[in-house]
Amino acid sequence: MMLAQMSCTELSEWEQFYTVEYFQTDLIDTHFSRLSLHITDVVCKDHGLTTADFSLLNPQIRPAADTETSDEAMMLAAEGITGGTRYVPGGG
Repeated sequence: MMLAQMSCTELSEWEQFYTVEYFQTDLIDTHFSRLSLHITDVVCKDHGLTTADFSLLNPQIRPAADTETSDEAMMLAAEGITGGTRYVPGGG
């Protein structure tokens, strides 16, 4: 159907494009994504994932959570940094 609506110029442009840009990498990525989804289906029934979640070439960009890190969590993370000095405010 798509080829029937395409002009000769468009067809030649597609031919020139695909002589340089092969779609093999996209095809391999699609196969990998679907295989990974099928394996996940076997292991976990209710996961809510799609093939786009497993795509390496076209990863979904997910917005970062708007959660603010608490002071305690930041101090705990800073304790693990080697060579750093923990700042403790002096009293009075």
